[in-house]
Amino acid sequence: MAVHVFVGPSCPEPLVRQSHPDFVLHGPVKHGDLFSAALAEGDVAVIVDGIYHHRLALRHKEILDVLARGITVIGAASIGALRAAELDGSGMIGVGRVHHWYRTGVFEGDDAVSVAHSETGSPAGLNIPLVNLHTAMLAGRDAGVLGRDSAQRLMARLESEYYPLRTPERVLSLIKQCEETAFADWYAQRLGAEPDAFDQKRADALEAFALAERLDSLAQPSPPGVASGARNWRTEYHRRWRNRFATATPDLHHRLAYQQIFDPGFPDVWWDFLNASSAAGSPAASDGFRGHVRRELGPVAVQWLDDPALRTRITAVICPLPDLADPREAELLLRRESADDRARVADWLEQLRQHLETHPGRSLGQIPEAVCARLLARIWGVDTGDELAMECGRRGFPALRQAAGAFRPFAVAYLSDQTAGTAGTAPTTPAAPKASTASAASAASAVRTSGERRHD
Repeated sequence: MAVHVFVGPSCPEPLVRQSHPDFVLHGPVKHGDLFSAALAEGDVAVIVDGIYHHRLALRHKEILDVLARGITVIGAASIGALRAAELDGSGMIGVGRVHHWYRTGVFEGDDAVSVAHSETGSPAGLNIPLVNLHTAMLAGRDAGVLGRDSAQRLMARLESEYYPLRTPERVLSLIKQCEETAFADWYAQRLGAEPDAFDQKRADALEAFALAERLDSLAQPSPPGVASGARNWRTEYHRRWRNRFATATPDLHHRLAYQQIFDPGFPDVWWDFLNASSAAGSPAASDGFRGHVRRELGPVAVQWLDDPALRTRITAVICPLPDLADPREAELLLRRESADDRARVADWLEQLRQHLETHPGRSLGQIPEAVCARLLARIWGVDTGDELAMECGRRGFPALRQAAGAFRPFAVAYLSDQTAGTAGTAPTTPAAPKASTASAASAASAVRTSGERRHD
């Protein structure tokens, strides 16, 4: 058993190691981190800090996935407190005053715990989070230097300030602008004597660490798990995240996409997968995939199973997303993959990386779906209308949108190889006529966008 701690500016690493030397320390949690195989059944995960502004944030379903794997999850202080307030009914444990304030509606916005900090060098925050200022105001009221109404007005003024601008100097200036001079002097004096006097985030983090230590010391810990009776949270997005982050190799989803797109024999692989995988009806059941088709499409559809010409009616409708974190499913789908295929995937992804690195601001999302449709139709030797849609289903893509998304990471290198006349080693040589130089340039030039920031 191990305690995994995801922490950043809320609590310095030396302080954590001093009190809990056996903890496994990670940086602030980000999207995908909790799928790591390093977190095993019986472990405890403490979520304190997380990245959420300029990178994809930790999703709720990622926490539910961890809970379902038998891992205890504790949240406190920062994004951990937010997620615990939202998921404590599903088994996540919330700790500390910040969690309590979110549970009771004192705070609602995530800017109350947000801290701007550099990704390199010291993780120390550049601004003071609102929850720490709230702690200072409560203490100021107890000390008689700030009235209740004055505290409400001051908090409203601080909330109107964009969170990275709430630096110590700016906060003191705003307090004085609100004519709370007595509180400003008292606040500055207290911080001068004890810089961490009102650091509620740090206090809550330490409380969470202490709880994790106690849970880890139990002989037979009992993770809370996901609440029974909850609606099904294992959506397509969750499966896609698992395929990207929880697989044995990080590029496994790209390797499958390459087979789906460029292997002429993949439709047979996909059909065998449907008949053998639990993704579309349990093969362990007595009626297996045949029974699944009967239940989903009706008894007439069962006749299509034995006619290769009619199977496309089934694959057009039944198109489950595989679970590549399941070694058996991965093996079924990659059974025709060769060493040359793996080498080509690695090479093409490296070409993509270099292309994006040398062209800042470009994005695969800017390659139009229509361009992908034309190229896929050429590769598969079909028309761009209904034939293309049916071929998508035969290759395990529910629709053109998913096929285009799988193709985009290969588009730049594929077109480059086609233009240079070196794509003859690809498994689709018979059905892959060369794209013109103009087409290649057009699609490659579409890979551009301004710098994109996301916030969850």
